Amino acid sequence: MKKLLIIPMCILLIVLSCKKNKTPADEKEVVKGNIKQVVETVNGITYKIFTDLNTTNFKGILVVGSGNEENNPSEGAINGAAETALCEKAAANGYAAAIVKYQKPPAGADWNSRAKLIGEDFNRAIVGIAGKYGIDKSKSVVGGFSYSSNMLFTDISSNNMTLSYCKGLVAACGGGGAWNAQNFKIPIYAINCSNSNQDGEYYGKGLYDQIPANSAIKAKSEGVTDNNCNTHCGGDWTDKMYNKMVYWLQ
Repeated sequence: MKKLLIIPMCILLIVLSCKKNKTPADEKEVVKGNIKQVVETVNGITYKIFTDLNTTNFKGILVVGSGNEENNPSEGAINGAAETALCEKAAANGYAAAIVKYQKPPAGADWNSRAKLIGEDFNRAIVGIAGKYGIDKSKSVVGGFSYSSNMLFTDISSNNMTLSYCKGLVAACGGGGAWNAQNFKIPIYAINCSNSNQDGEYYGKGLYDQIPANSAIKAKSEGVTDNNCNTHCGGDWTDKMYNKMVYWLQ
Protein backbone atom coordinates (compact mmCIF):
# COMPACT_ATOMS: atom_id res chain seq x y z
CA MET A 1 0.00 0.00 0.00
CA LYS A 2 2.83 2.39 0.87
CA LYS A 3 4.55 1.64 -2.45
CA LEU A 4 1.34 2.48 -4.33
CA LEU A 5 1.12 5.86 -2.59
CA ILE A 6 4.77 6.73 -3.23
CA ILE A 7 4.47 6.49 -7.04
CA PRO A 8 1.69 9.11 -7.53
CA MET A 9 3.36 11.39 -4.94
CA CYS A 10 6.60 11.29 -6.93
CA ILE A 11 4.73 12.13 -10.13
CA LEU A 12 3.05 15.06 -8.39
CA LEU A 13 6.38 16.37 -7.12
CA ILE A 14 7.89 16.19 -10.63
CA VAL A 15 4.94 18.14 -12.10
CA LEU A 16 5.15 20.81 -9.40
CA SER A 17 8.90 21.06 -9.87
CA CYS A 18 8.52 21.62 -13.62
CA LYS A 19 5.97 24.39 -13.03
CA LYS A 20 8.21 26.05 -10.47
CA ASN A 21 11.21 26.03 -12.82
CA LYS A 22 9.31 27.54 -15.72
CA THR A 23 10.80 30.93 -16.58
CA PRO A 24 8.75 34.15 -16.65
CA ALA A 25 9.63 34.55 -20.34
CA ASP A 26 8.16 31.12 -21.13
CA GLU A 27 4.99 31.99 -19.26
CA LYS A 28 4.57 35.28 -21.14
CA GLU A 29 5.49 34.15 -24.66
CA VAL A 30 2.72 34.40 -27.25
CA VAL A 31 2.87 33.40 -30.92
CA LYS A 32 0.36 35.00 -33.27
CA GLY A 33 0.81 33.84 -36.84
CA ASN A 34 4.52 34.32 -37.54
CA ILE A 35 4.97 36.99 -34.84
CA LYS A 36 6.35 36.04 -31.45
CA GLN A 37 5.93 38.41 -28.50
CA VAL A 38 7.85 37.93 -25.28
CA VAL A 39 8.08 39.99 -22.11
CA GLU A 40 11.75 40.29 -21.21
CA THR A 41 13.81 42.09 -18.60
CA VAL A 42 17.26 42.90 -19.96
CA ASN A 43 19.72 45.58 -18.91
CA GLY A 44 17.49 46.37 -15.93
CA ILE A 45 14.42 47.34 -17.98
CA THR A 46 11.30 45.36 -18.90
CA TYR A 47 9.75 45.46 -22.36
CA LYS A 48 7.51 43.37 -24.60
CA ILE A 49 9.39 42.51 -27.78
CA PHE A 50 7.87 41.45 -31.10
CA THR A 51 9.89 39.46 -33.65
CA ASP A 52 9.15 37.39 -36.73
CA LEU A 53 9.77 33.68 -36.21
CA ASN A 54 11.72 33.49 -39.47
CA THR A 55 13.94 36.54 -38.93
CA THR A 56 17.49 36.06 -37.66
CA ASN A 57 19.22 39.15 -39.06
CA PHE A 58 17.22 42.18 -37.98
CA LYS A 59 17.05 45.39 -39.99
CA GLY A 60 16.93 47.56 -36.88
CA ILE A 61 15.24 48.30 -33.57
CA LEU A 62 12.02 50.13 -32.77
CA VAL A 63 11.16 50.92 -29.15
CA VAL A 64 7.87 52.67 -28.37
CA GLY A 65 6.19 53.94 -25.21
CA SER A 66 2.57 54.23 -24.10
CA GLY A 67 0.42 57.15 -23.05
CA ASN A 68 -0.14 57.96 -19.39
CA GLU A 69 -1.69 60.35 -16.90
CA GLU A 70 0.30 63.52 -17.40
CA ASN A 71 -0.01 64.84 -13.84
CA ASN A 72 0.43 61.52 -12.04
CA PRO A 73 2.07 59.01 -14.39
CA SER A 74 2.42 55.34 -13.54
CA GLU A 75 4.86 52.90 -15.14
CA GLY A 76 4.45 52.43 -18.88
CA ALA A 77 1.83 49.95 -20.09
CA ILE A 78 2.92 47.30 -22.62
CA ASN A 79 -0.46 46.11 -23.96
CA GLY A 80 -1.77 49.16 -25.82
CA ALA A 81 -3.54 48.53 -29.14
CA ALA A 82 -1.79 51.29 -31.13
CA GLU A 83 1.66 50.40 -29.80
CA THR A 84 1.05 46.70 -30.49
CA ALA A 85 -0.13 47.36 -34.05
CA LEU A 86 2.99 49.40 -34.84
CA CYS A 87 5.32 46.80 -33.31
CA GLU A 88 3.61 43.90 -35.08
CA LYS A 89 3.97 45.64 -38.44
CA ALA A 90 7.63 46.38 -37.81
CA ALA A 91 8.30 42.81 -36.66
CA ALA A 92 6.53 41.33 -39.69
CA ASN A 93 8.96 43.26 -41.89
CA GLY A 94 12.19 42.19 -40.23
CA TYR A 95 12.67 44.61 -37.32
CA ALA A 96 12.91 43.91 -33.59
CA ALA A 97 10.15 46.04 -32.07
CA ALA A 98 9.33 46.54 -28.41
CA ILE A 99 6.99 48.39 -26.06
CA VAL A 100 8.97 49.59 -23.05
CA LYS A 101 7.65 49.48 -19.49
CA TYR A 102 9.22 52.80 -18.54
CA GLN A 103 9.51 53.50 -14.82
CA LYS A 104 7.03 55.31 -12.63
CA PRO A 105 8.80 58.58 -11.78
CA PRO A 106 9.59 59.40 -8.15
CA ALA A 107 7.00 61.42 -6.23
CA GLY A 108 7.44 65.11 -6.89
CA ALA A 109 9.51 64.64 -10.06
CA ASP A 110 9.19 67.65 -12.38
CA TRP A 111 8.58 67.55 -16.13
CA ASN A 112 12.23 67.66 -17.19
CA SER A 113 13.38 65.00 -14.72
CA ARG A 114 10.53 62.72 -15.83
CA ALA A 115 11.57 63.22 -19.47
CA LYS A 116 15.18 62.43 -18.62
CA LEU A 117 14.11 59.24 -16.82
CA ILE A 118 12.07 58.06 -19.81
CA GLY A 119 14.96 58.80 -22.16
CA GLU A 120 17.24 56.69 -19.98
CA ASP A 121 14.68 53.85 -19.91
CA PHE A 122 14.38 53.88 -23.71
CA ASN A 123 18.16 53.86 -23.97
CA ARG A 124 18.45 50.89 -21.60
CA ALA A 125 15.85 48.98 -23.62
CA ILE A 126 17.65 49.66 -26.90
CA VAL A 127 21.03 48.68 -25.47
CA GLY A 128 19.53 45.51 -24.00
CA ILE A 129 17.83 44.51 -27.26
CA ALA A 130 20.93 45.36 -29.32
CA GLY A 131 23.09 43.12 -27.14
CA LYS A 132 20.67 40.20 -26.93
CA TYR A 133 19.65 40.13 -30.60
CA GLY A 134 22.95 41.18 -32.18
CA ILE A 135 21.80 44.49 -33.69
CA ASP A 136 23.81 47.71 -33.98
CA LYS A 137 22.12 50.10 -31.53
CA SER A 138 22.59 53.00 -33.96
CA LYS A 139 20.03 51.28 -36.21
CA SER A 140 17.23 52.29 -33.87
CA VAL A 141 14.16 54.51 -33.80
CA VAL A 142 12.13 55.52 -30.77
CA GLY A 143 8.40 56.13 -30.73
CA GLY A 144 5.75 57.48 -28.43
CA PHE A 145 2.04 57.99 -27.96
CA SER A 146 0.59 60.94 -26.06
CA TYR A 147 2.47 61.24 -22.73
CA SER A 148 5.55 59.35 -23.91
CA SER A 149 5.64 61.52 -27.07
CA ASN A 150 5.66 64.63 -24.90
CA MET A 151 8.41 63.21 -22.71
CA LEU A 152 10.55 62.20 -25.68
CA PHE A 153 10.14 65.59 -27.36
CA THR A 154 11.48 67.12 -24.15
CA ASP A 155 14.28 64.58 -23.76
CA ILE A 156 15.67 64.89 -27.28
CA SER A 157 15.79 68.67 -26.95
CA SER A 158 17.07 68.95 -23.37
CA ASN A 159 19.51 66.04 -23.10
CA ASN A 160 22.43 65.91 -25.49
CA MET A 161 23.56 62.31 -25.36
CA THR A 162 20.88 59.90 -24.12
CA LEU A 163 19.21 59.05 -27.45
CA SER A 164 21.45 60.99 -29.83
CA TYR A 165 22.45 57.78 -31.67
CA CYS A 166 18.83 57.07 -32.71
CA LYS A 167 17.81 57.75 -36.29
CA GLY A 168 14.61 59.51 -35.28
CA LEU A 169 11.48 59.80 -33.15
CA VAL A 170 8.02 58.84 -34.43
CA ALA A 171 5.58 60.58 -32.10
CA ALA A 172 1.78 60.42 -32.16
CA CYS A 173 -0.56 62.83 -30.37
CA GLY A 174 2.14 64.71 -28.48
CA GLY A 175 3.59 68.18 -28.66
CA GLY A 176 6.14 70.64 -27.42
CA GLY A 177 7.20 74.25 -27.36
CA ALA A 178 9.16 76.36 -29.82
CA TRP A 179 12.32 75.97 -27.72
CA ASN A 180 12.05 72.18 -27.94
CA ALA A 181 11.68 72.27 -31.72
CA GLN A 182 14.66 74.58 -32.05
CA ASN A 183 16.81 72.16 -30.04
CA PHE A 184 15.80 68.70 -31.27
CA LYS A 185 18.91 66.50 -31.54
CA ILE A 186 17.38 63.85 -33.83
CA PRO A 187 14.77 63.99 -36.64
CA ILE A 188 11.11 63.86 -35.61
CA TYR A 189 7.87 62.70 -37.17
CA ALA A 190 4.99 64.38 -35.34
CA ILE A 191 1.44 63.32 -36.20
CA ASN A 192 -1.72 64.62 -34.53
CA CYS A 193 -5.41 65.10 -35.09
CA SER A 194 -6.55 68.60 -36.04
CA ASN A 195 -7.98 70.84 -33.31
CA SER A 196 -6.39 68.71 -30.60
CA ASN A 197 -5.88 71.17 -27.77
CA GLN A 198 -4.49 68.49 -25.46
CA ASP A 199 -1.27 68.10 -27.41
CA GLY A 200 0.70 71.13 -26.28
CA GLU A 201 1.58 74.53 -27.65
CA TYR A 202 2.73 73.15 -30.99
CA TYR A 203 1.91 69.76 -32.51
CA GLY A 204 1.86 68.02 -35.88
CA LYS A 205 2.81 70.33 -38.71
CA GLY A 206 2.87 73.29 -36.32
CA LEU A 207 5.65 71.67 -34.29
CA TYR A 208 7.61 70.80 -37.42
CA ASP A 209 7.32 74.41 -38.61
CA GLN A 210 9.10 75.56 -35.45
CA ILE A 211 12.26 73.64 -36.42
CA PRO A 212 14.67 76.23 -37.87
CA ALA A 213 15.29 75.98 -41.61
CA ASN A 214 19.03 75.65 -41.02
CA SER A 215 18.67 72.84 -38.49
CA ALA A 216 20.58 69.67 -39.35
CA ILE A 217 17.47 67.57 -38.67
CA LYS A 218 14.94 69.66 -40.62
CA ALA A 219 15.17 67.83 -43.95
CA LYS A 220 14.59 64.41 -42.40
CA SER A 221 11.78 65.58 -40.12
CA GLU A 222 8.06 65.88 -40.85
CA GLY A 223 4.92 67.11 -39.15
CA VAL A 224 1.40 66.01 -40.06
CA THR A 225 -1.87 67.43 -38.79
CA ASP A 226 -4.53 64.87 -39.73
CA ASN A 227 -7.78 66.55 -40.71
CA ASN A 228 -9.58 63.20 -40.71
CA CYS A 229 -9.75 63.24 -36.90
CA ASN A 230 -10.18 65.95 -34.27
CA THR A 231 -9.78 64.06 -30.99
CA HIS A 232 -6.69 63.23 -28.97
CA CYS A 233 -4.98 60.13 -30.44
CA GLY A 234 -7.98 59.48 -32.67
CA GLY A 235 -6.18 58.53 -35.88
CA ASP A 236 -5.00 55.23 -37.33
CA TRP A 237 -1.36 56.05 -38.02
CA THR A 238 0.38 52.68 -37.94
CA ASP A 239 1.38 52.73 -41.61
CA LYS A 240 2.51 56.37 -41.56
CA MET A 241 4.68 55.87 -38.47
CA TYR A 242 6.10 52.62 -39.81
CA ASN A 243 6.96 54.18 -43.19
CA LYS A 244 8.87 57.01 -41.53
CA MET A 245 10.82 54.50 -39.43
CA VAL A 246 11.78 52.59 -42.60
CA TYR A 247 12.85 55.84 -44.30
CA TRP A 248 15.22 56.63 -41.43
CA LEU A 249 16.65 53.12 -41.16
CA GLN A 250 17.20 52.38 -44.84
